[in-house]
Amino acid sequence: MSGNGNGNGKRKKVWNLAEHGILWKRVLDYTSKEIKDQAQTLVMQLQAAVQPADALQGLLLDRIAAGYLRKRLLLDGEASIRKHKEESLAPSSGRTSPRVAFMNPFVTPEISLRYEALLDQAFHRDLILLQKLQENGRALPALETKNSRKPLPGLIEADAKSDVN
Repeated sequence: MSGNGNGNGKRKKVWNLAEHGILWKRVLDYTSKEIKDQAQTLVMQLQAAVQPADALQGLLLDRIAAGYLRKRLLLDGEASIRKHKEESLAPSSGRTSPRVAFMNPFVTPEISLRYEALLDQAFHRDLILLQKLQENGRALPALETKNSRKPLPGLIEADAKSDVN
């Protein structure tokens, strides 16, 4: 932040996961207040740990948070299904109603394991990308404008004579 200290100076706009994050918020649309509170804490800790310098780093951080929360919900759902199955298969204690086994067609072990593996791959890929962005600063140089005659560093410019039509 720069300026004279009276609030009239220019502020550096920092990307904030709690404010600007979209994906992690959508993951929590139908969850309990407890999980939403834990997600808010996670988001604050991620923001403090990473301190994204721009929107690109912020978007990767948003994807990381969303992937982590999806995995958390997946594992919570599996645990809930197992608990419900065990309770429904336990011997009835004076109940007269028939036992019903809970089956969720979308959470078979095969699908669940594949989904978990995909979440892990995306999580690790995004972590690596974020780390590389932070190590290298801005990954892309500013683009050349039409009025600018100076070539971008690292690019090879073709001669007008060598153009083949």
